[in-house]
Amino acid sequence: MVIGDNLQTAKAIALECGILKSGADATEPNLIEGKRFRELSEEERREVADKISVIGRSSPNDKLLLVQALRSNNHIVAVTGDGTNDAPTQ
Repeated sequence: MVIGDNLQTAKAIALECGILKSGADATEPNLIEGKRFRELSEEERREVADKISVIGRSSPNDKLLLVQALRSNNHIVAVTGDGTNDAPTQ
C-alpha cells in the first residue's frame, strides 16, 4: 500500500486491512516513509522493494520509484489510483 497519509494513519489502515498483521510488522523496511525510501540509492531500493508492505507520506515519484524497483526485480506490477498523483506510474 502506497499512501500519502502519515505513517501512523498508514499503519492503522494497513492493520485494519490485514496488510500488516501486527504492530510488530510496522518497522522498516516493511513500513517506510516515502522520504526515507526516496533517499535510498537505486540498488538499496531494489533490495528493500520486496520487503515493503506500506509506504506512508509518499509522493507520486515514490510510487514510480517503487514500481521501477519491483520491475527491475522481475515483478509484474499493477497500480490503481484515482488522482493525478498516480499518473507517473501509469
